[in-house]
Amino acid sequence: MKYPQKQYITPIVLLLIMSSLLTTGCVSGPIQDVRELLSPSTATLLQAETVYELDPLRLTVPVTPGQAPYTLENRPSASATYAPGFEVASSYFYYSGFYEGTEGVTSIHVKNLGDNTIFVYDFGLLRTINDEWHGQDTSITILPGEEKMIGHISFNIPENTEEITLKAGLSMMVRTSSGKWYDYQRQYFDEFTVEIEQQPMAQETPYIYNPVNIFEKVEGKITPYDIEVRKMAAVSAKKYPGQYNIYQLCSLFDDTRDNIQYISDPRGRDMWSTPRDTLRVGAGDCDDYAILLASLVESIGGTARIYMTDTHAFAAVYAGEVDNIENVIEAIQYYYGPLPVYYTSDEYGCWLMMDPTSSVYIGGLPGGTAPVEGGWTFLNTSQVTVIDIAPQDEE
Repeated sequence: MKYPQKQYITPIVLLLIMSSLLTTGCVSGPIQDVRELLSPSTATLLQAETVYELDPLRLTVPVTPGQAPYTLENRPSASATYAPGFEVASSYFYYSGFYEGTEGVTSIHVKNLGDNTIFVYDFGLLRTINDEWHGQDTSITILPGEEKMIGHISFNIPENTEEITLKAGLSMMVRTSSGKWYDYQRQYFDEFTVEIEQQPMAQETPYIYNPVNIFEKVEGKITPYDIEVRKMAAVSAKKYPGQYNIYQLCSLFDDTRDNIQYISDPRGRDMWSTPRDTLRVGAGDCDDYAILLASLVESIGGTARIYMTDTHAFAAVYAGEVDNIENVIEAIQYYYGPLPVYYTSDEYGCWLMMDPTSSVYIGGLPGGTAPVEGGWTFLNTSQVTVIDIAPQDEE
């Protein structure tokens, strides 16, 4: 039975999707094709065989729009004189572990379990030990029965910390049966505690670029002209029309994260699916995500590459020379909020990480890595194989 004056927030549904998400496939076992095609005994020979080198003149850089990607709706006028009641539940997602001396990132989802429409106008996390609030404004309407992702929040993790206790908070208004709005202001969910890991040491990892067997196999899977790839790319990119830009890349990442589910390959076989097959199935493992995202990026005019470790694969997109990366980071933070953005750099410039299996946003940490002072590092891998995607000038 519902009571109109009763308001409460149901106990949290805490979903902790950390790097263990990948243990169903990529991280638990090696990417067999990489191990078979590129063994340590052949690595030296392949280093000398140049199958493909990037042409700096053909690298494409995403535009960083001068305007924000969206505008917040005006908050409804609070004119109701009685509290109509509400019932909501929250869930929290984070894919990477939390490390001392760095920033943690959590996404907050809210489901409206009640009978009244809810309007959320700010959200965040409260660190209970010192009442430190990490939040941002928003404007999200949640109808009865709907569940929506409210957004992502980052928070500082002090050094010499073993755990942090947090509470999610929402500032919200609830519409009455007569159409008026009542402002509940900020309401908090039950607190939850996350364990903090010690920050690892940076590891020196050798890189191998475009070894012939792997390069040819990956290139054979990249299909930016496929109509199904073009269709998905267009749906994502047209939300932010115009020149190839960073908001289009954020949208591509989000749509891939939300619409493609992670599943392992059939037992005893490591398949590298084409983007069309991944889209048809609606699921894939880490290499399928990487191949799909690289194809989507190329489909809207970007420059992509794929990174492969002993146990994982993920895509990256060229973000321009070093003097442009701050503009890219600023645009990403306009889109998602003030989150830490991770990238790597080489002789060509900067490459932005794109790993929906291990991060909730573009520029988040890829799987099998961890933040360190001043950057990030690969963990427990013998080498990193980099595959640059060659432009496909003909369909």
